[in-house]
Amino acid sequence: MTLHNAMHDACRSVGIVPPSRITPGRWVKTPVEGKGKGNGSGRVMINTDGKSGVAYNWVTGENMRFSEAGTADKAHVPAPKRDMEAERREAEEQAEVARICDQIVRACDVAEHPYLAAKGFPDERGLVIDDLRPLIPRHQLGEDILFRLPEGPGPWLIVPGRIGQRVTTVQIIGPDGAKKNIYRGAMKGAAHRIATGAETWVCEGIATAMSVRAALRLLGRSATVYSAFSASNVATVAQRLSGAIIAADHDKPQPQLHDQGAGEYFARNSGCVWVQPSALGDFNDMHMADGLRAVALHLREVRA
Repeated sequence: MTLHNAMHDACRSVGIVPPSRITPGRWVKTPVEGKGKGNGSGRVMINTDGKSGVAYNWVTGENMRFSEAGTADKAHVPAPKRDMEAERREAEEQAEVARICDQIVRACDVAEHPYLAAKGFPDERGLVIDDLRPLIPRHQLGEDILFRLPEGPGPWLIVPGRIGQRVTTVQIIGPDGAKKNIYRGAMKGAAHRIATGAETWVCEGIATAMSVRAALRLLGRSATVYSAFSASNVATVAQRLSGAIIAADHDKPQPQLHDQGAGEYFARNSGCVWVQPSALGDFNDMHMADGLRAVALHLREVRA
């Protein structure tokens, strides 16, 4: 394994984005996954020998050594120097984004949406809004959010992400299925629950979660089902829920993930029970291609 690949593995293991450039002997700032490119709460350093290094996540405190040998053990190293002012600004930003997200959710109607119909759920109702731009304040952060909103006309399906009871982010889905998460929303550990029951399942997309919920109901099994937006965040959410099962997407293998897809890589490393479709795609793709019964049969033997 190259040092580059080992660094990528270590960064992904602690939930930070691998930096594109790095100077040996110096800590380099990098974003925490799911928190926007500007957050800079991750740190990576390659040692001066050029053969080893450390990845550090300031948000979670997780850290990992990496080396050319491909080993990656939990590191016991002094934490990189904290930039308290940057952390204060980041906390204020995230509080403001959370306020905006809550306002968007409150402004939505509960209605059907073209995306849900296209995914096999024409009668499903979600949070829908025709135009969310008037809800975005016209300060600098608001302008940055506006600039990154998806283009085109609504209506927009809004999928809120909550940490506990607090909305910290929203996913915005257009009629054509294009998705964007709101800029600077706090995603790590955030999820949207669509059902409550005896079992606990965590999925990536909202349509996948609906297909898993429907398949389990077909089997006569009640389940709490979450949508957690990304493969890495699915693992984060599932690890915090006792007995959670991951319904992973079957993604294209990536060399930096040991030739596994992102869904498999993060599910396998979570320590949770997990399952994925046999073919590339997610369980909603399987639902649409082969029918809900096929999904139910695939999930039938999977239990925590």
